[in-house]
Amino acid sequence: MRQDNVTCVQRTRFLFHFFEKNNGSTGERPPLDDIVKVKRVSAKAVRNFSEFLSSRLERIATMMELLSEAHDDWAITGKKDYILMETETYDFNDAIKILKEQGFEDSEFNLNVEYTRKWGVL
Repeated sequence: MRQDNVTCVQRTRFLFHFFEKNNGSTGERPPLDDIVKVKRVSAKAVRNFSEFLSSRLERIATMMELLSEAHDDWAITGKKDYILMETETYDFNDAIKILKEQGFEDSEFNLNVEYTRKWGVL
């Protein structure tokens, strides 16, 4: 969005889900599949899940730090299975650029952008 745009407000929302959606491209089996609805859960499966979750949460924390360093007006909320970061004062293109430069993939976050027209301006 143009910085001088006075016709609308841009709300940017990043959702960092604790469990990424597996699109099957890597061929890996999600570690939670070895624990949930399994009759005999192995200790190895629990350790694999622990490693996965630890790595995932570390990546989420790094993305949060990068965005917080770039802009200080974020509302950050913890939900049941994700972290929500939202702002109306930072352009989402700049945020994506920062994450991409640090090697993060699109699959590691969900981005929602809403535009609200300001009253009386078309």
